[in-house]
Amino acid sequence: MKLNLPKLAWGASATVFGLMVLAAGAAVVARPDLVAVENAPSLEDTVPKRFGDWTLVPDGRLQVGTSTGDEPNMDQPYDQTVMRSYVNGRGQVVMLALAWGQKQQQEVKVHRPDLCYVAQGYQVRSLTPATFPLGQPGVRPTGKHMVAFGGRNGEAVSYWIRIGSLYSEDAWATRLHILKQGFGGHIPDGILVRASQPIADPAMAAASWPVLDQFLNELVAAVPPATRALLVR
Repeated sequence: MKLNLPKLAWGASATVFGLMVLAAGAAVVARPDLVAVENAPSLEDTVPKRFGDWTLVPDGRLQVGTSTGDEPNMDQPYDQTVMRSYVNGRGQVVMLALAWGQKQQQEVKVHRPDLCYVAQGYQVRSLTPATFPLGQPGVRPTGKHMVAFGGRNGEAVSYWIRIGSLYSEDAWATRLHILKQGFGGHIPDGILVRASQPIADPAMAAASWPVLDQFLNELVAAVPPATRALLVR
């Protein structure tokens, strides 16, 4: 006996197909035999305390955190964090924050600084796309220039987020990249690279961008190759 089943409209079929792909992707990501990054170098040990014209300096200013919590989860997706301040020969201070997570998954991944700053009482005054020419062949991370103020404390912030081989700027593109990596049998790692300067007025940010760019350029050039592979890809 032939059954006459109702046909789904094209739009409904596409939706069902999309849900099936997402479900399959979630199943792949959940598999225990997926390969994640292993034997990552220690950022604390391999990021130099002196490089170029920059020297590590004690700084009483409390940096904006990269997340909250103690264990890798939605609030604390990191396995390694480094937060330092450096000063150059001209007395310019740059605050550095590195936050690396071994396993980036759909709901556990690097936090965007614009959200972290707002969560910690800052107001984002501007957020613009930025490309960072680092002098490394074929490596030009894309990220953001951000100006944020919390009361009288202001910062000019340059940052990029790398998830696997993707410089993440769009939430859906990031989710798709993690899904594709799962289909390929991999769990991507991820890192936030953030450099910032204190500013007293938003108009001062324009002078900070070249300083931060130079700092990040010299930082990436100064670290060992294995550490550089964590910062940029």
